[in-house]
Amino acid sequence: MISFSAPLEYLIDEIFDSDDQQLIVPSEASQNDRNDNIEVINVRKEFPEVWLWDDNPNANGELVIQKKVPDTITSWVITGFSLDAENGIGLTDEATKLKVFQPFFVSTNLPYSVKRGEVIAIPVIVFNYLNKSLEVDVVMENPHDEFDFTEATNEIIDNPKHDLKRSKHTTVAPQSGESLSFMIRPKTVGHISIKLVATSPLAGDAVLKMLQVDPEGVTEFVNKAVLIDLRDATEQKEELKVEVPENAVPNSTHIEATVVGDLLGPTIKNLDSLVRKPYGCGEQNMVNFVPNILVMRYLENIGKLTPEIADKARKFMEIGYQRELTYKHDDGSYSAFGKSDKSGSTWLTAYVARSFRQAANYIAIDENIIKSALEFLAKHQAENGSFPEVGRVIDHDHATENDNGVVLTAFTVLAFLENAKKYPEYNSNVEKALKFIDKNTDASGEVYGLAIAAYAMNVAKTPSSEAFIEKLEKRATTDVGRKWWAKPEPQEDKTKTNFWFWKPRSANVETTAYGLLTYLESGRVAESLPILKWLIGQRNSNGGFESTQDTVVGLSALIKFAEKFSAKDPAMTIEFNYDGEKSTANVDKDNAIVLQSYELPPTVRKVDVNAKGNGIALVQLSCRYNVDNTDSSPGFKVEPSVDPESNSDFLKLKVCASYSAPDGQPKESNMAVMEVNLPSGFTVDQDGLADIEGTESVKKVETKNGETVAVIYFDSLTSESVCPVVKAFKTHRVAQLKPAAVVVYDYYDDTRRAREFYSPPESSLCDICEGEECGTGCLKKEKN
Repeated sequence: MISFSAPLEYLIDEIFDSDDQQLIVPSEASQNDRNDNIEVINVRKEFPEVWLWDDNPNANGELVIQKKVPDTITSWVITGFSLDAENGIGLTDEATKLKVFQPFFVSTNLPYSVKRGEVIAIPVIVFNYLNKSLEVDVVMENPHDEFDFTEATNEIIDNPKHDLKRSKHTTVAPQSGESLSFMIRPKTVGHISIKLVATSPLAGDAVLKMLQVDPEGVTEFVNKAVLIDLRDATEQKEELKVEVPENAVPNSTHIEATVVGDLLGPTIKNLDSLVRKPYGCGEQNMVNFVPNILVMRYLENIGKLTPEIADKARKFMEIGYQRELTYKHDDGSYSAFGKSDKSGSTWLTAYVARSFRQAANYIAIDENIIKSALEFLAKHQAENGSFPEVGRVIDHDHATENDNGVVLTAFTVLAFLENAKKYPEYNSNVEKALKFIDKNTDASGEVYGLAIAAYAMNVAKTPSSEAFIEKLEKRATTDVGRKWWAKPEPQEDKTKTNFWFWKPRSANVETTAYGLLTYLESGRVAESLPILKWLIGQRNSNGGFESTQDTVVGLSALIKFAEKFSAKDPAMTIEFNYDGEKSTANVDKDNAIVLQSYELPPTVRKVDVNAKGNGIALVQLSCRYNVDNTDSSPGFKVEPSVDPESNSDFLKLKVCASYSAPDGQPKESNMAVMEVNLPSGFTVDQDGLADIEGTESVKKVETKNGETVAVIYFDSLTSESVCPVVKAFKTHRVAQLKPAAVVVYDYYDDTRRAREFYSPPESSLCDICEGEECGTGCLKKEKN
């Protein structure tokens, strides 16, 4: 029992939970019949990293918690605080430990993941804290035939065993532990069960953990979405094709159909994972901040904001807000990497000032922070009314050399317009900026600049706002009931089947989103439907888009449309027909924002959708598969090479990357990201990260996926190669390793990326086997 009070006090005793961590004591057991007499052993399978978080005291300010202890044999560190109207905040003087223990147990430590076909030695340690030596049998079970037990008969050939269990025997001295291992080769993809049972004459224990098995190569995602609109019809039919390349890794394809009665359904479910990219800078952090504001506002307006969603959204907002402040400069500005940059960014500062104002409706935002950002922007406004970039350009699409400064000025004035009611003293700055936009927007220039200028002029309700819409309309592309705006693409891309589903440049999504916002701002709701249909088709399966700005602006447009256009109380039945099979989803007012998912067979290549009823719904067909071939799109080149110092236990990898600008494009890339995937069983050498950060053009280094991937951020890349060196150590014994991938991409233009694979140092079964699993060939190797 743990008791909290205000002021906060604890009194916690060291706990031995005999009900949960069961000590097995058979009667009259002997070495020969020990397994027959052992009672049923509890299988420990709950191993959370954080166990308890509770903050609901009673009327007396006390909190009494009675919970079942998790299965981890460990000491939990407990801290707490309390708030009191009179006494303020109360904190624990020091952390308290809650010890969970049993005198006999078995333990295993698994890697973050391995690849299918590799061989891993599952490490096992049996601990005996009793006062008697124990003869222990350890059994590893394979009831679902998810892997093969493996033995090395020589250095090259292994001998797989199709057994459903394997047993090993060991003697464990009192107050000590003994280690052993089971060598297995996973043959299915996904999470496989690793169940270990240890029995002795006096005690027994069992653990169940899951090992993640990935297919070879790297994962690619394809998502196709269509709007089901049955407001004026009773039936709608669509045909969705699944496009899996011939070189996809066998058995790596996963296909899922989803249905939701609300355009924001996927977004609401995946607020913390809208973009499948890291968020390591001040701009990228905002993608975990701004969508929560938009979703909160939307659900409030339609009366569907639940306490659970509100709590989740506020939590993400508060985290994003506090994290964004780490990128703030003393003059009130913000930049991609904070004070490590020479100066703040006009663009990012405007973005933050606008977003913080919107968030102030839901969480506590310091007004001085918003005011200082606006002061910074006003201070740097030019005499002609434009807002120049005083820091480094984060995305060249936001500030190109031939847009006459219109893009950045339009983006910045939106921040002032958002804060107009609170800070009317900046009205003169707004007027000057709008005059500059009106005078300098070239209808034949960059379509992105025209779209954001048209939106700013319509938000400000200027006399020329209608003229801007007419200019924008002339630059639109239309096809099969869809409308969008895009930079000119190579002609061959337009020959692709159903090419409105083809992955667009992030800038095209953002441009079209501004176009949709402009139409809605001017009251052209009905005319905006073709734009919406195209925009929906570009979303990823999580409800976001490819990058950060296209996700934020795209969601803004979708939400604004949904607020004006959503049908009330949908009632429809949607059938998916594929390969002679059928799945059916029902959408109504009670489940409108619930995302319904249906896994389809991986061989499906065409799905016929038939919807009947009334209302609006969103249908998505999501596919992911792995590829193990190199890939280089125009722009980047990446060359990984394994240093000769490397061996089966240590990896030193040099990765050179460069950028070759396509004709007519800037000579340097936008912010570039390099993701270095390590071979299975290796983790990043943390001591080597400082050396990487010291490499020219490198702004930040972080790790993910259990420190098995190094993520390196570059300010930009040019034609001159940059070659960071990643070091890693083997932490788990894995042999016959598959090649690992290095990917470099432009964060703001996903069409520019390169992918190369490298082969790690050779590791044979003899390097990881133990005892009888090794065979005579390995013994000869040891003698030599």
